[in-house]
Amino acid sequence: MIAFCGIDCTQCETYRATLANDDSLRRETANRWTKDFGFDIAFSEINCCGCHSDIRFKLCDGCPFKSCCEEKGISNCGECDKYPCKTLERFLRSLPRAKLRLDLVHEQRYGSSDQER
Repeated sequence: MIAFCGIDCTQCETYRATLANDDSLRRETANRWTKDFGFDIAFSEINCCGCHSDIRFKLCDGCPFKSCCEEKGISNCGECDKYPCKTLERFLRSLPRAKLRLDLVHEQRYGSSDQER
């Protein structure tokens, strides 16, 4: 499952912990994200069934990519005719796999990559 921003939900610890109902993985994830990113996250907040669902991770509330894609009726940013926007480019700097995923979606939809235009 691809998130609006291109992240592969199946590789996300929050998503996997939710699907498996794994409190141990929730604790590990909350501890790591608190330590690595400075987020104040309780293990009980590690719940997400993907951004296309009603159960989303709290840090994804208010996601600009979700609202934009929903307005345009598309399932991810790679389907957008204006891909990539400046906000997405900044976001994807630290997520090269998500960018490649969205590049592929965009190329499949529009027939060429941005570099060829």
